[in-house]
Amino acid sequence: MAKISVPEEPQDFGTGEQYNRNLAALAHWSFIIGLIVPFASLIIPLVLYNTTGKTDAFVKANAKEALNLVIFSIIVGFVFGILCFVLIGIPLLALLMLYLIIFPIIAAIQTMDVNGGTKIYEYPCIFRLLS
Repeated sequence: MAKISVPEEPQDFGTGEQYNRNLAALAHWSFIIGLIVPFASLIIPLVLYNTTGKTDAFVKANAKEALNLVIFSIIVGFVFGILCFVLIGIPLLALLMLYLIIFPIIAAIQTMDVNGGTKIYEYPCIFRLLS
């Protein structure tokens, strides 16, 4: 007969705080994921905001900040797209794309590095419609 062995204790995958920091950082990483998966930069923060964000204020605040960046990028991208007709919008769109690659990486790294889950990364130079 075959013996089935059952582990006595489940493996520890980290503390709840580490798990929540990683989920909060996922809201920021969604912009990089969005380069491969369409609409991931919108869907992931919305899902985090409406699921884990109901019980964890740190994840909710980071998802809200990521959603503010999505709203900002849509509005500013639309305005810069219109400005492409006068050719000034082309370098502005390039700068926006560079902003949307660099700052989410910085935000995700700083979110994962936070001790105690108290500091929320705020993106510079954006307006916040969700407060």
